[in-house]
Amino acid sequence: MALTTPKVFISYSWAVADKVYELAERLVNPGGVDVVLDKWDLVEGNDKYAFMEQTVNNPEITRVLIICDKTYAQKANSRTGGVGDKTIIISPEVYGKVKQEKFIPIVFETDEDGKPFVPAYIKSTMYIDLSNEENYESQYEKLLRNLHGKPEHRKPKLSAPPEWLNEEDVSLSAIRDLIKQVKGHNGSNSSKTNSLIRRASEEFSLALKLFGLPLNETVSGDFVLKQIDATKPLRDYFLDYIEALINKDMLVGDIASEHFERLHNNIIDSIDLTQCYPNNLEIYHHFIWESFVCTVALFLHYEKYEEINKMLVRTYFLKEKTNSEVANSFTAFRRHFELIENRCKPNCGNPKLLTLAGDIATKREKKPIIKQESIANADLILYQMSCALESQPYKWFPILYIYCSSPYRSTIWTRLKSKKHCEKLFPLFGVNSFSELKKLIGRCEYDKQYKYDNAFNGAPNILSSIKLEEIGTMN
Repeated sequence: MALTTPKVFISYSWAVADKVYELAERLVNPGGVDVVLDKWDLVEGNDKYAFMEQTVNNPEITRVLIICDKTYAQKANSRTGGVGDKTIIISPEVYGKVKQEKFIPIVFETDEDGKPFVPAYIKSTMYIDLSNEENYESQYEKLLRNLHGKPEHRKPKLSAPPEWLNEEDVSLSAIRDLIKQVKGHNGSNSSKTNSLIRRASEEFSLALKLFGLPLNETVSGDFVLKQIDATKPLRDYFLDYIEALINKDMLVGDIASEHFERLHNNIIDSIDLTQCYPNNLEIYHHFIWESFVCTVALFLHYEKYEEINKMLVRTYFLKEKTNSEVANSFTAFRRHFELIENRCKPNCGNPKLLTLAGDIATKREKKPIIKQESIANADLILYQMSCALESQPYKWFPILYIYCSSPYRSTIWTRLKSKKHCEKLFPLFGVNSFSELKKLIGRCEYDKQYKYDNAFNGAPNILSSIKLEEIGTMN
């Protein structure tokens, strides 16, 4: 779409003519503004005042620049019609005939107190100050932006109402209040820090339980999807909480790990698992899995590689059906969603999806960081790291790898050719040398078994993006 060229008329006094010509030439080239100036456009025999009045009233003129210096202000304040005057000066009479937003005062001179010389009839109008060499360039840019309709500070695009306004059954006000406290906490009081962190686990657990499915009866697929959809504001608040911890430079990897362990155990601890349909717990498992993946996506964005490593090497003591705790790796949070995939997917709008759980997750974006690509990439990296660390009883299956735009040329791995990038990723793998790094990555070969039954390609591993012998070969 072609942009409209702004067209302006300049009114000024002879006292600053040379500076005006310099400004006008700069506006035309390279400023891209069509300038109407008496020096260029007024021919011999024309009446200057009639020329000025006609030009100002011309609808093609988008702005009128009033160059304000001492001479201009005095003449504008003392005249009524300008007859017999040899300068192109806007009179109050002409000013009153046109919409006032068309006029932009340009201050060229100030008095001894630093107050601008402007005509009385435009004293209350916002102006551009070109009187000071120190601020000239920034003010000139401000003028140019105004003329082209490209202001530096733009009103943000109006969004839809916050999702929490639509809460019907579950109030998240306690969580919103807690996040505000975290953002305002300076971290100097360790007791308060610990209290906020523990309270966060409790509040998120209480809220998540309220979204749960009836555990002692079968439920429709529509109801399952409705309840999952309703958890998005809670998930978004959790990400706000994690981001607040990151901004406070806390040990967020340890905090997040403890949170997921407590969240799982708080849910299980409150349920009589002998009296429920196990699949009805999937809404909790989906929330924890999705939140885990999105937390890693946040850490990747902020390059918190050590914090990711803390989450991946930690032993999680998770309560099971017998209510006893079982030692697990992080891969325990990646469960198969039988209820969602086998009961809900066949009746959804697109039953041919490879994964309904994954489709739901990739559509639950929280921009600018949590987007389909970043979520899918984090899920794939969790699989790849489960291969590298090799301490897991089974690998993390990346159900979202099919949503990655370039899964076989992942930037985080192709850059391993750089020694500096390798060193940056040492904390992710928990190593201190290139030999240790290569040993772990050497485990990450492509395994065709890690794929969907109906998919042509399997989930790529690290060595799908880079050869082992290429690692650390460049500066």
